[in-house]
Amino acid sequence: MAFDRVSFVNGGDCTQLGYFAGSARRGPVKFHSVFLLLEHAQHGASLIDTGYGPWFLEATRTFPSKLYRWTLPVHLDARGDASQILAQRGVTSVREIFISHFHGDHVAGLRHFPMSTYVYRGDALATLSAQSPVRQTCHGFLPALLPDDFTTRGRALDESQFTSAVDELSDFRVHDFFGDGELLLIDLPGHAPGHTGFAFRTATERFLYVADACWDMDALLRGRSLPFVSRLLQHSASAYEDTQRKLRDFAARHPDWRVLACHCPRTQTHVD
Repeated sequence: MAFDRVSFVNGGDCTQLGYFAGSARRGPVKFHSVFLLLEHAQHGASLIDTGYGPWFLEATRTFPSKLYRWTLPVHLDARGDASQILAQRGVTSVREIFISHFHGDHVAGLRHFPMSTYVYRGDALATLSAQSPVRQTCHGFLPALLPDDFTTRGRALDESQFTSAVDELSDFRVHDFFGDGELLLIDLPGHAPGHTGFAFRTATERFLYVADACWDMDALLRGRSLPFVSRLLQHSASAYEDTQRKLRDFAARHPDWRVLACHCPRTQTHVD
């Protein structure tokens, strides 16, 4: 059974030079922090990430985390945090929140969902939690954004749950979360520890959502490399480039799939 509805929602944005995303847009541009609402008759409503939220400002009041806000000036959505935006759409209950990775622009709204289950890669959180505050900031991880009961209410995925896929996604390791093929979590390494993408479908479309495996789909499809500074910011530049190669090959072989990334301008045509 396909998802009844998939909604791409803006949850704030930051401003940075398009150059750093490998984009042809060289001046300052907005990088929207998109989160996804997945609605399913059997599995209920779930989210992929949460976008920014007021907790981001609180978590970056002091050093070294304040450097994060200085480097990427953040603008919160005028409608409020993700839970308020969803409430305006009539969605008041979210079962699971799937975390693509732990960067602040993807998890800053977690504290606004006190009844949801957080789904995340356990090894990724362990790796980040063991780092010093300075290294955590450099890697975009702000522990203060995680709810106090995060691990208690969370569902940590073990790496052994990701196995080689078949058919269209055979280049990737995947985890069939619900066990029915409706939501596949896809290992897309390189950008951050445990970076994860998602494959799902509606009655009319199939989606491969790659989160931050690229920042600009046009740049990825044309094979443009990131500038040196941006490559330094990746958890593993070599793994990131390998993931992008696989995604480029996938998009070429499967034009019927919609391959979308969080901050890419193409994704804004799907935002509602």
